[in-house]
Amino acid sequence: MLPKKQNLSRLNIFYKRSYKNIKNKFYSKTLCYQAVFNERKFYNVNFKGAILSSCSFKKAIFINVEFLGTNLKKSNFTNAKFKDCTFSATLMKDANFKNAEFENCIFVNTNIQKAKNLKIDSIKNIFLSGHKLPEIDYELLDLFNALKFHPKLHNTRVLHLKSGKLNSLTLYIIFLSIDVEELKQKLYSLKSKLDTQIITAYQLCKIIKS
Repeated sequence: MLPKKQNLSRLNIFYKRSYKNIKNKFYSKTLCYQAVFNERKFYNVNFKGAILSSCSFKKAIFINVEFLGTNLKKSNFTNAKFKDCTFSATLMKDANFKNAEFENCIFVNTNIQKAKNLKIDSIKNIFLSGHKLPEIDYELLDLFNALKFHPKLHNTRVLHLKSGKLNSLTLYIIFLSIDVEELKQKLYSLKSKLDTQIITAYQLCKIIKS
């Protein structure tokens, strides 16, 4: 039996007003237009499939934020800071990133040339044209699949996709910082650590390493 949905934040609408800091939110398919988030902090937020167009994020701070298929068209990120963020198939047409800073961020299949004033240090960040599921042995596969329907993981699709397959981008992020043998040991005790909803791959990675 599949777990019940855990009061996830979905289809929220932000429109033409100023908003406070946002933390630990799964804003899948959020609609956000001409909203103001200047100098706000975003921590552990998933904007999968969201539309964040013509918004203002001047001097905003983003940590552990995922922009997966997110539309950032014509939004303003002047002087914004991004750390441990993931951009995958993100639409950046005419988005302004003047003086924006990026640290330990991953860009996958994202046309950054469409953005304005975007300068990213290729040493501090990672650029990928795509990502394949890394080769894993049967023991590791069994450990991951044992978590497939865990209520803190299932609904946000961070570890397993809707099809039931492992999320290759999440695994890529995990393997960047944990070797295979250590990962196996950590996964054996992971269930006892999952006391909160997992929103992003970086959040999951940090919990595994703890």
